Formats: sequence, structure tokens, C-alpha cells
Amino acid sequence: MIQIPRPWEGDRAEALWAVYYFLLYKTLPFEPKDYLPKDQNGFYYYKNGDRTKEKVYPNAPDKTMKITQGWKKKLSKAAIPIPNTLEELIELVSPQLHDYLYQKGAVRREHLIELLTTQTDGQTIQAHHLEFAADPDWVQLLLTTVFPYARFSRKPLFAKLVQLMGVEVCPYCNRSFTTTAKGRNGSYHRQNQVDHYRSKSKYPWFAVTLPNLVPACGNCNLRKGDDDDSVLYPYLEGFGARYQFHTTLKSAAGYLMGDMVSPDDFAVEIQRDPAAGPVSDPDYEKRVQTSIRKFGLDVLYRQSHNAYVCDIFEQRYIFSDAYLDALMDSFPDLFESREEARRLLYMKRYDADALGASPLAKLTHDIDREISRLNGEKEP
Repeated sequence: MIQIPRPWEGDRAEALWAVYYFLLYKTLPFEPKDYLPKDQNGFYYYKNGDRTKEKVYPNAPDKTMKITQGWKKKLSKAAIPIPNTLEELIELVSPQLHDYLYQKGAVRREHLIELLTTQTDGQTIQAHHLEFAADPDWVQLLLTTVFPYARFSRKPLFAKLVQLMGVEVCPYCNRSFTTTAKGRNGSYHRQNQVDHYRSKSKYPWFAVTLPNLVPACGNCNLRKGDDDDSVLYPYLEGFGARYQFHTTLKSAAGYLMGDMVSPDDFAVEIQRDPAAGPVSDPDYEKRVQTSIRKFGLDVLYRQSHNAYVCDIFEQRYIFSDAYLDALMDSFPDLFESREEARRLLYMKRYDADALGASPLAKLTHDIDREISRLNGEKEP
């Protein structure tokens, strides 16, 4: 697993927020004043979610709460009065969520905004007391009426939101592209799914929360499921240098010189760096092991990428540091460092700051460092 940049804080942040608030305006049942940004002229969104266009200051739209006939029948069958207002519905499903969101019949704007914009890692949720008890029989009402992710994600601009998040490679496995590309006709092609780090079924109040949405590959999204076993939160943490890929000799050492050997001759394993110090979060190690188990990382990397690892050893064996130094001497204006020249071997960025740029970048980074250690070279 790799850590990915938080897009709501980066170079694309302003464009991202513009699209996000426009989508909220089109789907949330709350009044605009309850969540939209505000300037000296009032509450606004950008036309079509484009911050280069004019601001729109909407009058209170028709936010009549719409409960489907199916839900009305279920409520009637349970002898529960059909809620007439959004507040009544929220109180029916979760009195705790109601008390958090409402005060004397009015929405607490700062609390609603917190639900929509807060990071959803465990420490943040606990610190801000954002876990609420909810009646399991009616919790789906929150997803269909209050925080309607299905309607939110069906909007055409949702693909643009995902593109602006800038996640090019699945952060959970680092094996698959998760690109969203805009075609010449203006439509978007998505090669990803969007995972809810906190599942919609257990945390419906985070269903449209921006930092709870993680572009990921379909396999990892499916494997993650919706149980309470937390994996690493990719916007804040990853394996980093603490957990690294290593090779372990089993029966033949030919791979050390790039020979294509049987996958059974050596193993690719995820190991904790014994030199890594303790972490402040006592549950970090548990999240690491849960991530490895849920996404099948140990099995996938052990059985699927031995040939790729052999390629790395072969390239390093043939193109030695002496060769790279000679290359730098021949093209002094082309490379700033030996590490930059070495990228030519792998045709990708694999440095620690760009693990999300290419599939298998973490594996490439760690095995390359392993070879440097085996060669007695000083690591960069």
C-alpha cells in the first residue's frame, strides 16, 4: 500500500472543491446555506462546477424530502409514522446523528460541513466523536434520502471530480492503473472504482464525504468489503520505508544475476524493516497486517511478479553504476543524478515521492534498494 497526496490540499484543490460543492448542491436535501461556501454576497457555487465561471447565488431551492413508496410501505408496516421533514427522518434513524446535526430545529452548519470534509481515519473520527448509533432497519434511509451517494455518483461531473483527485494507480495494491481520462468529445473514461474508506453501510453519514472517497481498482474495492477491520488510510499512511519488499532465496540464486528461474526458486515477501522505530499509533501494525490480508498482497506479489523482479536484477547486473556514471559523463545536461539516470532502466519513476505514478513502483523501489545493499552501495 502506498500513501497518496490529499487532493483537497494540493494544486488542484480549488478546482476540486468547485466541482464537489456543485455536486452537493445537485444532490443534498439540505438548504444551500447549510453547507455551501460563503462570500460577502452570500452562499454560492460555481456554474457547472467550473471555478473559472461566474458564481451562482441560489435562492432556497425546492428541497422537499422525497421518501420512496417502498420506504413508505415499510414504515407503515412497522407502524412508524412517515417523517414529514428531513430532521424527523434523521432522528428516526439515528438520534445521535440528529443531536449532532441539529440544534433547536436548525442545522448546525459547522457540523454538517465537518461530516462532508473531514478525514475519515480512525484517529480523526474518534477525536471528533463522529461515530453514531443508527437503527439498522432504517439506516439505508440515510443513503437514499440524506446522503444519496447513488445520485451523487451518477452525475456527469462525478467523473471530473475523480479525475481531479489525481489517483493514477490503485493505492491499495499499487498494481493497477486507476486513470480517469477525458476524451475529445468531452466525455470521461474511468478505469477505476471509488472505494468508501468508511463503508456506506456502517457510516452512511460519510457516503458523500470527499476524504472518504478513494479511487481504487475494482479488485481491491471488492476485497476490502465493509467490515470493521480497518486497512491503512491511503491519504495519511502507507507501507513507506517501514514495510518493504524483499527477496528470499529458496533453492536457486540465479535470479541475483537476472536469470529467469522458477518462481519456486525465490520468494518475494513483505517484511518489516527491523531498523524502523516504533510508531505513535498503536493500531498501525494491525492496519498493515489487515491490508496485506484483505488485498492479498503477499500472495499476489509472491506469485505474480517474480519475472518482473528477475528483470530488475538483470538490469542492475548489466547496467552497473559504472555504466550509469559513464552515461552521465556523456550526457551531463540530461541527468542530475545517478538515480535519475537509473530510471531509464525501469522506464518509470520509482522514487519514494512518486510511488503513485506507475504500477509496481513500490516493488521497483524496494528491490532496487535491496540490490544496492547487496552490492555494498550507499543508498541515496
